[in-house]
Amino acid sequence: MKEKLIVEKKDEEIDLLVTAFNAFTRATQKLKESYQDLKGQVATLNRKLAEANEKLSRKVEELDKTRSYLNNILNSMMDGLIAVDEDERINLFNQSAEALTNLKAEKILQRPLSKVLGENNDSFVSILKKTLKEGRPLMGKKELYIGKDKVIPLEVTTNLIKDKKGKIEGALMVFRDISPIRQLEEEIQRKNRLAILGEMAASVAHEIRNPLSGIEGFALLLRNAIKEKKKREWVENIVKGTRTLNNIITNLLNFARPLRPNFREVKIEELIEAVLPFVYQRIQKEKLDIQIYKHFPPEPTRMKADPNLLKQCFLNLMLNAVQSISKEGRITISIKKEIHPYPTPYKFLREWRGDYLVNRSRGNIYIRFSDTGCGISEEEKKKIFSPFYTTKPEGTGLGLAITQRIVQSHGGDIKVESSLNKGSVFTVRLPLNSSD
Repeated sequence: MKEKLIVEKKDEEIDLLVTAFNAFTRATQKLKESYQDLKGQVATLNRKLAEANEKLSRKVEELDKTRSYLNNILNSMMDGLIAVDEDERINLFNQSAEALTNLKAEKILQRPLSKVLGENNDSFVSILKKTLKEGRPLMGKKELYIGKDKVIPLEVTTNLIKDKKGKIEGALMVFRDISPIRQLEEEIQRKNRLAILGEMAASVAHEIRNPLSGIEGFALLLRNAIKEKKKREWVENIVKGTRTLNNIITNLLNFARPLRPNFREVKIEELIEAVLPFVYQRIQKEKLDIQIYKHFPPEPTRMKADPNLLKQCFLNLMLNAVQSISKEGRITISIKKEIHPYPTPYKFLREWRGDYLVNRSRGNIYIRFSDTGCGISEEEKKKIFSPFYTTKPEGTGLGLAITQRIVQSHGGDIKVESSLNKGSVFTVRLPLNSSD
């Protein structure tokens, strides 16, 4: 009986163990199934995450491209561009602004604009402050001071920066160098003055020349009739005076008369050589010790020009150099020819001093006349091409004015570089057209 109970108890325990094992097996199967489901969900999530990451990468790439494109647009603008926040800290400073102000954006971003530009430019910064304060766009003309000596005239426009909801986030300033416009305005005024002066000079010169010829003729007769030496010298002074006046009137008429160059093929070197004897004659007459050096290219410099007008131009410049040398010195004449690789309809020289040159030729010839004379002050350089302006006791003030007209009649220009007591360099630029 006892053995039977023991057997039955063992059977129950085995049944319990089997039941527990089956329950464990079912639980393990469920866990396995759950794991597989979870694994599938993770795979789905990973796939969705990869797709989301790819979309995000594309969006970031598109955003970078857009930002880069906008930066390229801003940096390609010829106008300077400055953006500031409400506290006037700089958030944007394009390349044109860098070129105009001689500042680097990387060094000044997030700094107050007034601190960056300094006290000299309070007037320039004030228009941006006023826009932030009054909440409206402004426009005006200001001056930008660079260092101690350089001043750039600017045209300035400002406006507010707002978000989509209309909240003010800062202000924007756009400014451009108007030096070329100022130069053109001055050139137009100068030409208007010259036109009026030319008309007046032509009418007055004709009225003076006729009686002047009579005075000279009677003075010559009187000189021949007088035997006393002292009185003959007095009459000789009258003759010299009338001839000097006649020379001034001739120059005045030449200046007033419209220039119509007679173009034909010339060699620049030959034109310079043709006037050198007159220069040497002046040097000997003034008893000066002046050496003339020539730096010419190995091949003749040919172009189409009026030979007589260019000879007068070169002679005026060389005589001007001789007059600037008091005792001894040197004059150097050099010729340089530059040919464009192909004809360019427009060539912009961008120097941010307002110096924009449109060159329609296929090249240029540069003739430089440098001397070791007394030099020209900054104030005089502004006036030397004006008619009747001269610093020489016996000068008429028409030589350089006529020289400039001759050069301009050939489509060129003339520039001067000079410092007091260091000499001067006059550079004549003559364009080569496509038929040269």
